[in-house]
Amino acid sequence: MQLFISVITLSLMITPLVVLHELGHYLTAKYYGVRVLEFGIGFPPKFLSIWTTYKEFTLESNTDISNLNKNEIIYIKLDDHRKVTSLSKTRNIDNISSYIPVKLIEIFNNKIGVKTMLWSLNIIPFGGFVKLFGEESNKSKDSLSQASKFGRFIIIFSGAFINFLLPFIMIFSINIFITEKDISDVVIQGVMEDSPAYNSGLRSGDKVISINNVDVHSISDLQNITTKNLGDKSNWRISRGIPKVFMGPGEKSNYDYSDDNFLSVMIESRWDPPIHKIGEDITLNQARLYDQYSGTITYFEVSETVKEGYIPLSQAIIYNEDAEIGEQIPIVFDESEEGIPLDLARKIDNRSGIRDTIQEGSVGILVNSNNSRKYKEDLSDNISNATRSALDIYHLSYLSIIGIINRSSNPIFDGPRAIGPIGLGKISGDVATSSILISERILILFTLASSISLSLAVINLLPFPALDGGRLAFLFIEILRRGKKVPERVESYIHGVGFIILILLIFYISFRDISRL
Repeated sequence: MQLFISVITLSLMITPLVVLHELGHYLTAKYYGVRVLEFGIGFPPKFLSIWTTYKEFTLESNTDISNLNKNEIIYIKLDDHRKVTSLSKTRNIDNISSYIPVKLIEIFNNKIGVKTMLWSLNIIPFGGFVKLFGEESNKSKDSLSQASKFGRFIIIFSGAFINFLLPFIMIFSINIFITEKDISDVVIQGVMEDSPAYNSGLRSGDKVISINNVDVHSISDLQNITTKNLGDKSNWRISRGIPKVFMGPGEKSNYDYSDDNFLSVMIESRWDPPIHKIGEDITLNQARLYDQYSGTITYFEVSETVKEGYIPLSQAIIYNEDAEIGEQIPIVFDESEEGIPLDLARKIDNRSGIRDTIQEGSVGILVNSNNSRKYKEDLSDNISNATRSALDIYHLSYLSIIGIINRSSNPIFDGPRAIGPIGLGKISGDVATSSILISERILILFTLASSISLSLAVINLLPFPALDGGRLAFLFIEILRRGKKVPERVESYIHGVGFIILILLIFYISFRDISRL
């Protein structure tokens, strides 16, 4: 059932993004007079086909129509005067790229009535495609290859442009309709020594009110704002927490806050915060304030006898029946993974943990949220916040690319560098079946779809064969050579090789996705 939900959810995200991408190609092709042969949703084999756009074409006097039948698919070649100069019932003809596939509707004495546009719904539910007439070399005036250089640029570029615009539209639209939002107080629980937060005077109990005059209503807000300011100092407005001497009935906070006890501090967000080795750079007790799963021992070595840091063979075979002397058995979260579950490992040795390092964040603080409540935005705040959220996805995506290129150690960039269809399917399926509110699930899925759309825009414009960027590269080469095109056979071969490489890359990333399941 989970697999089915993952497939459906991913299809509902990916297919509209790709179809709208192809719609960009379709609309601009129609604008520049390029014939569109087919618009498909999904990928073949075909499930349903509909022919539209009825037209009548005059036949040359010597054209044989005696063996034609209504409602069959034929291939016609037109001259500059829209007259049929050649006709075939099969694709097995020379220079097939100059022929237009049509559905024969009417047969007259000297002309035929046909439908020229095919709309198809296909069985594989991921994506879509558009077929333009004359994508290869073609001298027909309504072919892509005969369109102006500027027209070809717009037609090729338009798909990625649509994908670039979609994130703003989606994030703005979903946020503008969410006027009542869940907010909470973001309170500092711990501050790492010698971190930017520590050096600025922040301490446990401080409540983060705003950063650079942008209100902080959740841990997610805090992460996004600090990420947007990586490498720069930002102005934090803090409400200083006053420790309570006694806790009242039902009170959850250990601190009191006063309306006149505010301070502003400048804090720098770091691209490469340090990593601390537990037991060397930081004590185990300090480490567990920041990460309860940390420890100085992340595995047990199998031995013949009981001794510190080791596990006897008689006990090791409980967790790995093939265990041998000298083998290292990892400490894992729970019994679903291969190794010793953390709770049992700590009964053997309390120093056990999943990780033996502590990775500081951008400013070096540990935060918690409390006092969750509902907040209804007024219209101006709603529009302002929706616009900011929509623009943030572009800024954060740009910073993610920079972080990956620079191999930043910031934990905000943790995770796999590339995720394929299987990984995306698992993420979307997990969100769809989670126990959070439906509105929150929709917001997360829209945000994920926006990130995918932006990725499609960037990837498609890379100057790699078979991608839109690769086709633009050949167009620029043609411009630089003053109108002399790369030979059709050479360009087709290069695009073919590029397509094979892309397919192999998708298989490789999918294999990596499976290994992470």
